[in-house]
Amino acid sequence: MNEPRIHPSSVIHEGAEIGEGVEIGPFCEVGPQVVLGARVRLHGRVTIMGETILGEDCEVFPGAVLGCRGQSLGAKDEPGTGLVVGPRTVFREFSSVHAGLVHGRKITRIGSDCYFMTYAHAGHDCQIGNHCVFANAAEIGGHCLVGDHVWMGGVVAIHQFSEIGDHAFVAGGAIVVSDVIPFGIVAGNRAQLTGLNVKGMTRRGFSREDIRIIRRAYKMLFEGEGAFADRLEATVQAFQGAPHVTQVLDFIRKDRSRALCLPGNTG
Repeated sequence: MNEPRIHPSSVIHEGAEIGEGVEIGPFCEVGPQVVLGARVRLHGRVTIMGETILGEDCEVFPGAVLGCRGQSLGAKDEPGTGLVVGPRTVFREFSSVHAGLVHGRKITRIGSDCYFMTYAHAGHDCQIGNHCVFANAAEIGGHCLVGDHVWMGGVVAIHQFSEIGDHAFVAGGAIVVSDVIPFGIVAGNRAQLTGLNVKGMTRRGFSREDIRIIRRAYKMLFEGEGAFADRLEATVQAFQGAPHVTQVLDFIRKDRSRALCLPGNTG
């Protein structure tokens, strides 16, 4: 068995579960309800509190803080609230993720293979998918939903309760106050839809034909004539059986608490 290696200056509270091969550097604090999966590495001066579970092979750099109470007036440390992080996710220096709230989803969830750069933050009750990248100082408000393979540039701000679809790209400095379709690119303050994340789709193995179909549907939805509602219905009829387009259409048609992020010229 590969025993954990824990620096003597670190504080590991009684009750914490430390997996096989875990490495904990100097001046870390690990709370009594924390579970660290196999081969997790805390580089030093890391704080992990609350009912937090880190999946195997996660890596946390100095100054990061995970699992503390959410930033909500009146919030308390409530049993059953916490943070769950999937395997191989990386938290760089001074990044932070807060636990869920008892009157929210209770559990904040971060998927596998995500990468939080320096000072990136995800608020309480966020639900974030797999293979997401958040550049320096990307700030995600509480209760947000973020799909798989989402990339965010530096100094992005995502308003609470927003939803970002799979494979979307949020350009650096964007202030996002509305929901972003799958495969979309948004930019600006307040952010508007500026096109499709073709580069991201290409990198992830989407075929030329799949990308061509998604582009055709995008043009019909956002660049055609007439009211948006009419274009939406026409796109539904024209692209039956196209799974990636259906994903976008289902996202648009679902009930939501925030408006949809649209191009500046959409009727």
